[in-house]
Amino acid sequence: MLAYDTDKPRGRKKAYGVLLASGVAIVSVALLVVAHKPDKAVSSPTPAKAALVPQIADAKSEAEILFRGKSYPLLKRTSILPFKGEVLSISVNEGQTVKEDDILASYKLDRESVNQVHATLYPETVLSLKKSLVDQKTNLDKLKTVDLKIKQLELDRVQKELADLRELLNKQLAGEEAVKNKERQVETVKREILGVQDSMKQAQAGIDKTNDDLRYYEGKRKRDVELLEWQTRRSYDDSSLPLDLAYLKSPIDGEVIYISPDFRVKAEPPGGFAAMTVAPMNSLVVRCKVHELDLVKLKTGDRGTVVFDAIPDKKYSCVVTRIPWVSRNPALEVPADYEIECTLDNTEGKIKDGLTCSVKISVAH
Repeated sequence: MLAYDTDKPRGRKKAYGVLLASGVAIVSVALLVVAHKPDKAVSSPTPAKAALVPQIADAKSEAEILFRGKSYPLLKRTSILPFKGEVLSISVNEGQTVKEDDILASYKLDRESVNQVHATLYPETVLSLKKSLVDQKTNLDKLKTVDLKIKQLELDRVQKELADLRELLNKQLAGEEAVKNKERQVETVKREILGVQDSMKQAQAGIDKTNDDLRYYEGKRKRDVELLEWQTRRSYDDSSLPLDLAYLKSPIDGEVIYISPDFRVKAEPPGGFAAMTVAPMNSLVVRCKVHELDLVKLKTGDRGTVVFDAIPDKKYSCVVTRIPWVSRNPALEVPADYEIECTLDNTEGKIKDGLTCSVKISVAH
């Protein structure tokens, strides 16, 4: 029979078992190391507490939101020529500081505008009513002093004649028919007197109505002249000033930030021409477009800084002063964005209208 060596398979199995045990031991050690790290963190509360401190500090710190914006004056007022006319003089330059009612320019009204001024100062309706009032008063005075007195004298004469006839009738020196005719004449004169008195009442009523109309139209004239003086920025009580002279004056305190390039001496702009713009520039606003996700983080009073592209070496402090409730694009298909305003100081006068800038607003988490 053949002899088999049974010790060799057993040795091979033994080697495989040793290798398998070694692998299991290595994996167990690795798992133990991995599982042992959290046990140390849990068992040591001091490091865990120290790890939470930075997270709490981040929660209380301020975040910064960046926007792009542009500068605008808080208020603008435009000086407009209400009438067509030739520019006589321009008294200011762009950038010049002016006070309210300072003269900006003077101009001469054209012929059509002068006719409008004359019609406002001397309205035909008022002149006609004044003439009518004089005529009515003259007629009333004539009725009182002439017509009524003549009729009164005539009545006195006819009544005396009637009395004489009655006396003659008593003496049978006159007929009854003559007395009746005279009585009818007396009644006729009395009716004429009543007619004159009615005419006087009608004349007085006409005078009262004309006075009412005159007061209304004179009041209208006064308002029209006040409007004209406001438009031409001058008084028409001064007879030394020609009717065709008018002025442009500053509507507010501020700086002249714009003069139309077409507004020059000897130019003849049309009525309604926008000649100049005046705005206070000591304080400005920066308007920024803000996405809806950033808008909810802002509130009025939040502070930030502004750096203008044209003035990169200067930071200006600003405050959020307006957060609108209505978006700039209400369409449902796109996210909403809003136009906020931040106010900043410009006492140095370096910032002009329309400068682009970067705005950084600090908001709390």
